[in-house]
Amino acid sequence: MSNRMLRRIVPIAVFAAVAAYAQVCEEKVLYSGAGTPGQMENASRTFPEPPEWSTNWGEMGAMKPPYIRLSGMKNVKGDWIGALAFTALPKDVQGGALRLKVRATQKVKFGVWLSGAKGTGNVVFNDISANVTRSLEIPVEKMLGSGRQRVEKVWIGLFGVPANQYTTLFVDDVSLTCTVKAETVSSVVDPVPANSGAGFAPTNTIAMSPVRKPLCLSSSVNPSSAAYSNADRKRLSDLTTSAFVLSDKEHRQIRESLEQEKCTPAESRRLWYRNMFFVDRNRLQDSAIANPKGVFDEAVAFAAANNYSFMPLLVADVEYVYPECQDTLCATTRLTKSRLLQAGLPSSFVRGSKLKLVYDPYFVVTQKKTLPQTEICVSGKCSSLSVNKSVELEFESAGVQKVVVKLTSGGNSQRHNLYVEVK
Repeated sequence: MSNRMLRRIVPIAVFAAVAAYAQVCEEKVLYSGAGTPGQMENASRTFPEPPEWSTNWGEMGAMKPPYIRLSGMKNVKGDWIGALAFTALPKDVQGGALRLKVRATQKVKFGVWLSGAKGTGNVVFNDISANVTRSLEIPVEKMLGSGRQRVEKVWIGLFGVPANQYTTLFVDDVSLTCTVKAETVSSVVDPVPANSGAGFAPTNTIAMSPVRKPLCLSSSVNPSSAAYSNADRKRLSDLTTSAFVLSDKEHRQIRESLEQEKCTPAESRRLWYRNMFFVDRNRLQDSAIANPKGVFDEAVAFAAANNYSFMPLLVADVEYVYPECQDTLCATTRLTKSRLLQAGLPSSFVRGSKLKLVYDPYFVVTQKKTLPQTEICVSGKCSSLSVNKSVELEFESAGVQKVVVKLTSGGNSQRHNLYVEVK
């Protein structure tokens, strides 16, 4: 008897749940070609050319004209991003997904994310093959979190676009699958937390832990290949307790980069990861530190998602050894201890005259329990930056500007210059 009752109750419950969902959710088309125009905000656009909103290059698989077209070329490798503001937005959503079709003339790394009343969400990346139309369906929860959310803009980007390569991106059929019907929208909107930093909350990551769960990216980044074979690892491990053995040339390149007085913003952006790459690939054991490439890529995605006006400070505090010559012919060497104590920024440019930096352990690569003390100076004005805190830097003018960072750890200090272009 109870089984018969259960068989009757379950379909009723399922029907009630579906009915409740239908009352709350409705799919909202944001763009479907002609008749659904929008705009890309110039203040946030780094695409070389403005979008064409109703273009026709013929049928391209599942993509039918008209559709959005973004094209261009730059003489430096970089990220192209922009915020799409559709006339159908803002909208409240309750779960569901963002749907869109994308296609590119070159193989690209495509990123998409949402921004709304509670700040800017996580970037979701997809690798798009050349001349292949992809139909993407990305859960809103993956970008903005669970619960009811206000969506105001749809951000898109191409990441790591090569220099001097003309690239075209097509976008079509953009929609949200579960927008809240007008009659069900509450008049109470959750306030944005004070000093939230575009919705960012400290991760409470333990910096010395080698594990980093994806923060902005959709999956973990693969580590770099190890330079030493298992046999060489064993041989060197008998000579030192250090987890990293670098060549003398790599050691000199690191020291020269930390001591140089000036470089371009593009060079400045690359140095943190390049130096950490030297260290990490010369490891004698795996999982000695967090994957530097993963940390760097997460920081890049974080900066892009926050329109390059709010980004994390990258910090490295790692000890290594290198062979130091003991005679003029370098016939005899000795493994000598050294230390990489370095800060970095994930972007070569800043959007606007103010930059907010956060010092979060997630973006620190170290084997030590204590994190470096940090002081940051711009235009002669210096501020201390504590762990899990942020500081706002203000630049006096546009163009290339210098950010001086001083790190202190275990009695060691390192002062070096970072350069960014203020746009």
